[in-house]
Amino acid sequence: MTLVEATRLATLPEGTQPTREVLARLSGLHAPGCPVVTCYIRLGPQDRIRTRYRLAVREVVHTARTAVDQPEVAHDYRTQVLRELDRIEDFLTDASRLPHAPGIGIFACEAIHLFEVVPLPRVLKTRLRVAERPQVAELLATVADFGRILVVAFDRTHARFFEVSPFAVAELSGLVAGASRGGKFHSDRADSPGTGERAFHGRIRQERHRLAAMVAQQATAYLAHGPWQGIVLAGPTRSLSDQMRFFSANLRERVLGVVRLNPTAVTDGEIRTAALRARAEWERRQEQAAVAELEEAIGEGWGVKGARPTLRALNRGQVRVLLAKADQPGYGFRCAASGRLALSRADCRGEGDPIPVADLMDEILEEALGQELQIVMIHDPESAAPLDGLGALLRFR
Repeated sequence: MTLVEATRLATLPEGTQPTREVLARLSGLHAPGCPVVTCYIRLGPQDRIRTRYRLAVREVVHTARTAVDQPEVAHDYRTQVLRELDRIEDFLTDASRLPHAPGIGIFACEAIHLFEVVPLPRVLKTRLRVAERPQVAELLATVADFGRILVVAFDRTHARFFEVSPFAVAELSGLVAGASRGGKFHSDRADSPGTGERAFHGRIRQERHRLAAMVAQQATAYLAHGPWQGIVLAGPTRSLSDQMRFFSANLRERVLGVVRLNPTAVTDGEIRTAALRARAEWERRQEQAAVAELEEAIGEGWGVKGARPTLRALNRGQVRVLLAKADQPGYGFRCAASGRLALSRADCRGEGDPIPVADLMDEILEEALGQELQIVMIHDPESAAPLDGLGALLRFR
């Protein structure tokens, strides 16, 4: 993409979900000699409390300002970077501009009229990078890893199916079951005289079970077409418990979570929020499973933990899955000759001069994304304790 073509990339209107075309254009964007600032920001529930995300952004912006405030950095380049950082901070001052998503990616370059805000279903860590190209590795990895989620919103007589992708919600064909409910504890004329509660509750239970069987059949049909990450069930408590009994073992394994919603009045926004919340809880369970797998792999020689062994394995291309404790700060170095990341200057002996790295975890994530590795960020402090900061499952020994 030429610089002239890049200037045609317009910012999407507020509330508009980005398309794959926008992602492709961002991937090909190049601004020679001009700084393109990429900022990924986590916006989970804890990050939004008292706008904590702004504190995290302030830290990474301060680090970027310090990095360009050096004698060897050209004055014009420094001015452009500082202006882009101001634009990003100004945008974040108004919380109403932020999308209802667990994270965003901001891509800014005034020289090519670029200021793109992309809502994301997941952000590994709040971080900021400056280069001649947008740093879209995490963006593309998030889209590739997220997959589609089938949300089933149902009650006793209705079932609605939704396809939730990283950037959109689409309603699929639903189900409506006939309900023969009459007056309270009384039936229709077909069941006359129909006194008492037993027949009434028996009919209600039969209607729930009939719809549950239909939902299981329809969900199986949808999952048979194309890849899906899992299922989220939404509805009244009793309907949810009934539905799980009608799912096969294969379907039960694919349920990411359950939420309580009214299927007749739910909106697309509520469906997406419920799906993302259920997926986030599922990810927490996956984190615990990954740590347990690492402990077992270490005993068999197929895993390592600790910063130095993990960095060594990452440099050799041994890593299959990278595990990292979330929100851990740290400085490090990059060896000039080998390009390897290291914890201390002494680790670079024989590999060139050590170049200071302000945010070592940021560089580790970028290296792992470049190698297209699976990255698991451990947010629970107790689960992350055995890692000693970093760990990895290996491809080879």
